[in-house]
Amino acid sequence: MTSTDVLIIGGGAAGLRAAIEAARVGVNVIIASKAPIGYASSSMYAGGGFRAAFEGYTPERHFEETIIGGKFLNDQELVRLMVNEAPERLLELKNFGVELHVRPGGVYVHGDPPASGLGLVKPLAEYASSLGVKFIEGVMAIDLLVDDRAYGAVFYDINSGEVRAISAKAVVLATGGYSQLFLRNDNPIRVTGDGCAMALKAGANLIDMEFTQFFPLGLAEENMPTWLFPVVFGRLVNSQGEDILKKYKINVPLPIAAVQFRDLLSRAMWIEISEGRGVDEALIIEVAEEIEDNLKVLSRMAKSLIRILKITKRRVRVAPLAHFTMGGVDISINGETKVPGLYACGEVTGGVHGANRLGGNALTEAIVFGARAGKSAAEWAKNCEGKSADPTVIKKYEAQISSLKNGSINPKELKFKLKSAMWRKCGVIRNKADLNELIKFIDEVKGGAREIRASNRIEVMESLEFNNMLIIAEAVALSALLREESRGAHCRKDFPNQRDDIWLRRIAV
Repeated sequence: MTSTDVLIIGGGAAGLRAAIEAARVGVNVIIASKAPIGYASSSMYAGGGFRAAFEGYTPERHFEETIIGGKFLNDQELVRLMVNEAPERLLELKNFGVELHVRPGGVYVHGDPPASGLGLVKPLAEYASSLGVKFIEGVMAIDLLVDDRAYGAVFYDINSGEVRAISAKAVVLATGGYSQLFLRNDNPIRVTGDGCAMALKAGANLIDMEFTQFFPLGLAEENMPTWLFPVVFGRLVNSQGEDILKKYKINVPLPIAAVQFRDLLSRAMWIEISEGRGVDEALIIEVAEEIEDNLKVLSRMAKSLIRILKITKRRVRVAPLAHFTMGGVDISINGETKVPGLYACGEVTGGVHGANRLGGNALTEAIVFGARAGKSAAEWAKNCEGKSADPTVIKKYEAQISSLKNGSINPKELKFKLKSAMWRKCGVIRNKADLNELIKFIDEVKGGAREIRASNRIEVMESLEFNNMLIIAEAVALSALLREESRGAHCRKDFPNQRDDIWLRRIAV
């Protein structure tokens, strides 16, 4: 059995930063990940921008904008710590080989689109490796090992088909969010809420699960990925040719509306499409001029994506998509969870963003709290004894996986049904009837989960992911049903107003 001092599950920016900090404390560290470390993570596909107090942008302004953006539901202690520590933590990335460019209000890293975050995660992975951090790739965490504390995790080895345990004195979850719950999303395919599900099963709390950030302009062209569309100047119209910005009194150009009024624009688009004024479940961007001329005023990322996707026509279909999840594991300022020895950092956590995320805060959160969680986990590990998993635990999971051969339903089919239901019933605009139908559907699908047939190792992984998605889908739906108001990214058609007198509080699962 493999053992270590600190086990980090997830190999994106948060997990890598946690690994570096833990290794600097002087303990043995393992990062375990479904995908190659640093790759296929949301960090890799992020735009590479960090919000922080640089060049006239103060910590106090950063704090205020984050709280206002989160509709005052943020954990203000977490936010205060993040804005105060961010400048030092971000400049420190230079020591790890990350090429930073400072600008007013933050820093950014260079990388080739669409994987712009590669300029961040690749140097972090190389630096972590140089410190002796061990990488274990191609393994999916099934469950945490927990008694009176967390002491490791059980994994499915996607390459060999074996079940294995890694024992550890401390565990850090850095598995990312759960946007793959929704049919339309721009997240890597393996971001299925695994960490949130494992934490909940282990006894930790989840918070703010009803808050999913939707981006309005996601590609909806046939045979193209559902990426964020490189925002261009032009008109957004419905099937009747109506200008959506004018119709909904969004009095700014489209590129600004897509960023600064993303909630309002997403809702407007959702209404148009749901009421039958869409074009194949989408709206149309009429580009103001030929794409190549438009490239002159677009960002480097936008130019690259347009060329990669070979977008050369002037009418492009777009629709909202799930982009970021504000909810997740409830943590302290040091990344501690309710479970002793279990820590979390990055998008797997909740609290920092409140009801909506301010642009640029995702990567900042990952770096600041990755460092804190890594250090805290290492210090905990230095002061406790290790323990090993009981062999009967491994046999239990082996039997569970072996039973998957006896079913009849393909896990991809169940995933598609769940994602479709989440999109239709718990998407941009929600209501009581839809949410109740969704919760009933989730209960019914739980029965189908017992009939899954996995005939190869990839299907076993898909089955395990689906089980996690079911758990998190229920948490999201129940939280969305309970919050009878509209706040931030959570919009209820039947409760359209923000109710601070009743709902200026957080929902825990």
